[in-house]
Amino acid sequence: MAVVEAIERLKGIREPTLRRQVLARELASGDPDAWIEILAGLLARAVTTDDITAAAAVEALTHAVADPALTYEARQALYEAARRRRHGPLARLFLDASPATALAGVVARQMSPERPLRPQGRPLTLGERKALARTHRRDFITLLVKDPHPDVVAVLLGNPHLTEDDVVRMAAIRPALPAALTVIAAHPRWSARHPVRRALVLNPGTPLHVAVRLATTLRPGELAALAADPTMPLPLREHAAELLASVEEDGSSGGA
Repeated sequence: MAVVEAIERLKGIREPTLRRQVLARELASGDPDAWIEILAGLLARAVTTDDITAAAAVEALTHAVADPALTYEARQALYEAARRRRHGPLARLFLDASPATALAGVVARQMSPERPLRPQGRPLTLGERKALARTHRRDFITLLVKDPHPDVVAVLLGNPHLTEDDVVRMAAIRPALPAALTVIAAHPRWSARHPVRRALVLNPGTPLHVAVRLATTLRPGELAALAADPTMPLPLREHAAELLASVEEDGSSGGA
């Protein structure tokens, strides 16, 4: 089967960005029903076991669904195939629209081109803050992780002196710009870190479709907690609950 062969090829690709791009192209050209059958089994193994290969494939999938190589028509076909199988969690991965998660006034204020680095300091231009985001100085990095502007976030994420704890703090900031959180969620290095993904899922500023995709990579205990948390958006809670139910069903029937 071509889909099985595609999964085997993915195993040999270690670079995350390339793996995601290859998967997007394979999804776009393959048989939707065959792909959904294989993905359902991989998802069940990723959530319920320590299968590293399955987990890597699911992590790649959560990014491949947003890759330009996966056309709207291909996403629609995969969505419909998942719905035919009654696999709601997989179907949601192919949706790319979200309700607003930030007020217009908050967005306008945080997108301001000038912002002080310290409360009593002089306002710095966007260009100055982007330049500082390349610094090796920990005192500046500690201050810059609080900068909400997505352009500053993008530069800072590429700073070799940034730590995972820094990025978790960036992902957990409230209120946060959805665009800035999306930049973190798409970063090839940091989006692979489980604590970062979890912080993004729990941040109410993260666009719903992004939070849904990232939640798909959470562990069973985290999914159960998410499903039971009344402070989280209902669609996200339903996704977590249905994901647990679907993998239990696939597991009891032997998977794909």
